[in-house]
Order: sequence, then C-alpha cells, then structure tokens
Amino acid sequence: MWTPRRNLSIAVLAGALTAAAAAPSTASADPIFSITHFDVIPITVAGVDFQQEAYKILFRYREASKTDPGLVSFSILDLVPPETNHSEIVQVWSGDAAYRAHLANAHTVAFRWKVQGDPALAGGNCCVGSPIDDRQYTLVKSFKAPWPKALSTKAGPAGATYVITYVDFLQNGNVAAGRRLLLDYGGKTAKADGLAGYGVLRQLDRPNRFATLEAWGTRQSYEAWQKDAATSALNAKARPLLGSPPDHRVTILCGSTFVNGKGCTAP
Repeated sequence: MWTPRRNLSIAVLAGALTAAAAAPSTASADPIFSITHFDVIPITVAGVDFQQEAYKILFRYREASKTDPGLVSFSILDLVPPETNHSEIVQVWSGDAAYRAHLANAHTVAFRWKVQGDPALAGGNCCVGSPIDDRQYTLVKSFKAPWPKALSTKAGPAGATYVITYVDFLQNGNVAAGRRLLLDYGGKTAKADGLAGYGVLRQLDRPNRFATLEAWGTRQSYEAWQKDAATSALNAKARPLLGSPPDHRVTILCGSTFVNGKGCTAP
C-alpha cells in the first residue's frame, strides 16, 4: 500500500493481564484481530544473545497458544532487512472472551515476563527495546482470500510477502470518508496480479485508526502495485484526511528458525 519499562514485577504483570481478562467486555462476538509489535535489541549481554533468546521464547509462546480455545490463527511476521529484529505478531481469536482468556493464561504471562524484565536474563535487561505494543481490531471487510486463509505455508524469504499498514485518520476529521477510501482501494487491489488477500481492520478502542493486511505471492507483485494509478489516487485522496503518514511494515512469515542479521528463514 502507500508511501514504543523494564523490571516489572511478575506479580504486577500477571495481575494486570488477569484484570484485563476479567474486565467486562463492550466488544461484539465478532473475531478479534490482535496485532503486536515485537522489537528486539540486537545485542549480546552477559552471554545472552537477545535476538536468539527472544525469538526462542516467542516461538515457544506461539506453540503453547495453539491449544488455547478460540484461537483461529497465530502468525509471526518478520520485517524484511535491514529491520529483521522487528516482528509483527498477528493473532486471530473467535471472539473477545477467547482473547481475554488467552491473556490470563500462564504461557502469555510467561512470554511477556521473560522478554521484558526477567532478572534471570542479563539481569533483567533482555530482550525488547520498547514495551510490547498490542492493538486489537475488528474486521471491516476482506477482499479475495480472508486472513488467515491468505497465508502461505512457506516460511522465510522464499515465501510470500505480507504487508501491514497502520492508517491513522484525523480523530475530528472525516473518518467515514477515509474508511470508504480504504474499502474502495481494497476492491481495486483485489484485481491486482499476485494478490492473495487484502483485509481492512478497524481498531477497537480508536475508531479513527485502521490497519490493512495484505498477502502477496511475491514482493515484486506488491512493489509493482505501489506504482499503479490506483495507489497514487489513494495517496492523493487520503492525504488531507490523515493524522500521520501511513506506517508500512513489509514482512515475511516466520517458521521456527531465526538468524541474526537475516531474520526468519526456513524452516
């Protein structure tokens, strides 16, 4: 598409997550998309390689979450070079209750504790460079294959390209017009060569904020679409409605291997 601490006590962290899970929900029973930015410091301290440790913990968290009731999909998308120490964690849950129950599970608490303050890892300094940033969304509309059906099973650079774009419209502006632009662009993008799927999401607690999920067969197909007249038209029409420039994250799917400096590789 177009052109975030340290040393929290585990009791406080667990309590916060449990409280969030138990709080009354104002959300509907529609599926919940949770997108989390994961930013790892690329250093080694006291013999602890932050990247290797963090991704090992992250992969373990993904596997443990697979048995959680209501999980539809759990994908780790690694940014392409040179930002391979950054990833987007995309989870889809059957509804708000399932997502909140997941937050209170022991493996969720353990994951967050270990990567942002466990004193057993480099004196509590491992591993993330900024607090874990979670945002929850509801689906507005899918074009072509819906997420996660648009995902390929092939991980690493030889697999598909996935693009997450965060779109922030002016809170007191014409959000409805911005939404219509995204949906119109989604319809046009559905006809682009190489597209597997395109989804428009709306943030639950900030209705002026949206995210789009794109799945492309190749990066070349995605980059070619950025030069299309439809993309240029979107940029021009959306610019006066935006509160900040769109934030694009071009990524690949992670399997079970992370290589420092290269990111996620097969398998």
